[in-house]
Amino acid sequence: MSVLILNKPKKLSSFKSLKVIQNLLGLKKAGHAGTLDPLATGILPIFFDRSTKFIQYMPEQEKTYHAKFQLGCSSDTEDIEGNIIYHDSEQAPSLDNLRESVSSFIGSYQQKAPLFSAKKVNGVAMYKFARKGIELEKRSQKVSIKSLELLSYSYPYFEIEAKVSRGTYVRTLGVDIADKLGCNCVLTDLCRTGFGPLKIKDAITIDKLKNLDNKEKMQYVMRVEEILKSIPKLNISSTEVKKFQNGLTVSVTKNEKKEKKLIFNKDEFIGIGEIVNEEKLRPLKLYKI
Repeated sequence: MSVLILNKPKKLSSFKSLKVIQNLLGLKKAGHAGTLDPLATGILPIFFDRSTKFIQYMPEQEKTYHAKFQLGCSSDTEDIEGNIIYHDSEQAPSLDNLRESVSSFIGSYQQKAPLFSAKKVNGVAMYKFARKGIELEKRSQKVSIKSLELLSYSYPYFEIEAKVSRGTYVRTLGVDIADKLGCNCVLTDLCRTGFGPLKIKDAITIDKLKNLDNKEKMQYVMRVEEILKSIPKLNISSTEVKKFQNGLTVSVTKNEKKEKKLIFNKDEFIGIGEIVNEEKLRPLKLYKI
């Protein structure tokens, strides 16, 4: 086994979901990529055994979300699970104005991470300060909204589909969309429908997994190199494999771009390396060791 594509249930944390899967499959070592809040559902890749060392390369990939928001209220967590304040005097925005606000966020912008988030300040997650009532200045970072579509609007609810870069908070994106209209909103539902090459149709729920035999479970398992296929592939010769596996730089064809590569020998996945100059490949992670 390499990676199981889980459709995480609502109200269960990513860590608890991981433990349920680990117990169901009887595996000693497991980890997940791309934490989802308990409120959220959708794709949560579960890595097993030696594949766990490649988790760090998964969050670099783009993610797609289906999100629902409620206008006319706000919360300290920016979602429905926080302390809700209702703003009864707010006016409902028109459909055209909402569409305009949504489309204006396509591209890059400076997004302020919510106080209740895993964003770290001096090595400590911001939500830990927030839970203690310690107020911090929100930290901003540049995020990229690759695509953004308004799916539906029936006041006070609107739904969007967003394809975003690493580090983007979708609940904050919704809040920013509403703020541009002079309104408030909270996230009510969130589903991760895409994660790199993974689609929600490829994922399995915990309830369904419980009712499958081992052979049936395998259709929801992917090889780690399939999961990371957005990283460019590079083949090395059989004579260079041992050197690469021993942690030595190896020679490659000229004019290779300086970037990470999935390393193969013929059809066998060897690991991940990085081109350090036009003719040298440095090992980063080895699959078999």
